Amino acid sequence: MGYVIVQFPERREIFMDDESQGDNREESGQYRILLVGDGWHTFRLGGAADYTPVDVTVAVAGSTAVSPFTIVFYQSA
Repeated sequence: MGYVIVQFPERREIFMDDESQGDNREESGQYRILLVGDGWHTFRLGGAADYTPVDVTVAVAGSTAVSPFTIVFYQSA
């Protein structure tokens, strides 16, 4: 198992392999840490298509809750 944080300036729904994983941030605004299975996964955001990249495919393995793998999406103009 691995741990992932999906960073984006706004609170957005996260999709991993086309299945909702909830929002990227808690109600408090802090990033949520997702527990995911090891292996290749594709992440994208819900809501408006105002971000880049469109999706991110990464191999998740060996991350911990203390040192999660970080995926970053950027808000586009």
